Amino acid sequence: MKKLFAIAIAASMLSGLYGLTLGLGVAYEDVADSTRWLCIKGDARIPILPVLDWRAGLLNVSLMEGGKHVLVATGIESDLLIKFPMPASFQPYLVLGLRFLMGLEDTGYYDRMDIALKAGLGGEMGFGGFNAYLEGGLNKFTYSKVGDADGETANPIYAQLGITFPLGL
Repeated sequence: MKKLFAIAIAASMLSGLYGLTLGLGVAYEDVADSTRWLCIKGDARIPILPVLDWRAGLLNVSLMEGGKHVLVATGIESDLLIKFPMPASFQPYLVLGLRFLMGLEDTGYYDRMDIALKAGLGGEMGFGGFNAYLEGGLNKFTYSKVGDADGETANPIYAQLGITFPLGL
């Protein structure tokens, strides 16, 4: 009976009731610092519960001064979105997330390790077949170690604007 119940839950999560949502956004990273930069971000979101979504980063193109950095599918970030249901088209949410990146190169930018815990607030509003969202927050603890240098911590602020497209499975 337990196995049947687990299969029924898994099937309902993969049905049209719990579909996949793809997102594309533009973020302004490290807002409070002089090294701020723009990022283009792509992600996928899966509802776990009616008030809880899991979001995984799929693409991050950082347009930093001195070059761009492209991360695809791995080592980007993972967030939990805690939604506050409202009887309106605007839905606020709380963001709690984690980012881990470990470069495999021996030199340059990719000889690094980053760990960040993220917290923020956001909201999305439905416009027919897509949703627009605005989100901001703090990467509360960011630890970066580049090469043989000592690691440093920071608390960068971010702001992000984008659209999401719900897909029924």
